[in-house]
Amino acid sequence: MEQNTVFQHETSVQIRFNDIDLMGHVNNATIQEYFDLGRMHYLRQIFGERLFINADTLIIASITTDFMVPVLLLDQVAVRTAVVHIGNKSLKMEQQIVDVANDTVKVICRSVMVGVNKDTGNATPIVQEWRDAIGQMEQRTF
Repeated sequence: MEQNTVFQHETSVQIRFNDIDLMGHVNNATIQEYFDLGRMHYLRQIFGERLFINADTLIIASITTDFMVPVLLLDQVAVRTAVVHIGNKSLKMEQQIVDVANDTVKVICRSVMVGVNKDTGNATPIVQEWRDAIGQMEQRTF
């Protein structure tokens, strides 16, 4: 994680029985679904109904996940999400799955999302409107 990442966005996650593997942990693939859920709610809060309807959109280019502590069936968890950097055509996002009962960080995810035009398939710059909207959510300037 960035040295001092402040998370302005949190999404609660309901753990389901079928999320659990034979070891009693939430399956690693399901953990990625939790991060996707947090990412979607984060972006939807920023872009509302405009998310994914325009030609310019964001796609995931890279994901790194560090498993710190197993997520278990009875845990009460949430996904915290933050954009920590915006470049010319990409942004870096950091996320955590935390146990809300004791604020334990259980899993950390770092991802890179790239601006892409759906019509051409080409990378596209992160426009100022997006920078401003993300900056408003993050309470900082990009």
